[in-house]
Amino acid sequence: MQPIENLRCLLEGGNPEWIPFSLDVGALSGFSKPIERTFHARTGSFDHAEYFKTDVRCFSLPRRFGGNDPAGFAGPVPAGTVFDEWGIGHWAGPEGTVDKMFSPLASALTPADVRMFPSPWIETNTDTSPITRWQAEGYPVFGYAGSIYEWSWWIRGMEQFMMDLASEPAMAEAIVAKVVAHTTQLALATAGVGVDILCFYDDAGTQRGMQISPQLWRRYIKPAWQQVLAAVRREYPAVRFFLHSCGKIDAIVPDVVELGFHMLHPVQPECMDFETVYRQFGGKIALCATLGSQELLPFGTPDDVRCAVRRLAAVAADRRCLLMPSNVIQPETPWENVLAFAAEAHALRHRR
Repeated sequence: MQPIENLRCLLEGGNPEWIPFSLDVGALSGFSKPIERTFHARTGSFDHAEYFKTDVRCFSLPRRFGGNDPAGFAGPVPAGTVFDEWGIGHWAGPEGTVDKMFSPLASALTPADVRMFPSPWIETNTDTSPITRWQAEGYPVFGYAGSIYEWSWWIRGMEQFMMDLASEPAMAEAIVAKVVAHTTQLALATAGVGVDILCFYDDAGTQRGMQISPQLWRRYIKPAWQQVLAAVRREYPAVRFFLHSCGKIDAIVPDVVELGFHMLHPVQPECMDFETVYRQFGGKIALCATLGSQELLPFGTPDDVRCAVRRLAAVAADRRCLLMPSNVIQPETPWENVLAFAAEAHALRHRR
């Protein structure tokens, strides 16, 4: 059985031959820049998915800001600030992994201001041959497909968007609608080039609970996801959906299942119990059995890492999960812990 067939078995409700394994975070690289440099120095390779024989390959369409000058919306920013496709400024110092953001719609006054703001441009005229090659080699391809809640507060600023949700519903609705239009376009374009798994990113939790109440999430965010996923299903019914949402999101896991997402990542080990969630929802959605990038991987030992992999696999005795890091593997993570993770994930295949 090839990795793409093994994953398809899992997503169609069966028991795969082995637990799929990836060092990435859905469609995004799981290696921070220092870890990437260590990997190359130790192995001579630039492709960690191929080197470690993981079960996933990643391909995402390039995007860019749809206007002329994103800096014109952000105001004064530190040197070294970079701008994403929404014109959001990101500054993380020389090589940080947590950045300061500059929101281009922080000063918008009306829904009309939101509607006039340029949406991102998707570079569809790009070489997609790697997708065909990887699929021919038997790998499923994961591709980045956007966000809703996360992008909404990124472009508006968290404090201002929270106030919009509570007291300016017209502004909140305009921002969400703006984001939904682009996420729908990106998801359709990504599915259209042949990607198997659309990966969405929408952190909704803190480590103590939801960032916004479940009621507000269901009022503004859940219907937006229904709209995006329905649009993809109409045109590409075979495509499957991955959702990354950090934090303690127990309150909305039933909603995520109801929406029809096929995979949920990370079930963050610092604040959610994998076994509890697996017992309740493991037969309805493929849960990612994740190793914590916040505590275990940077501060544990290789033996700790191996034990964690075995413990997660014992919970998912029917192999209905995916092994991944919970987030980007941080710079302080010992390289030996990465090796232990990969080695133990492969060793599981011989213990069935």
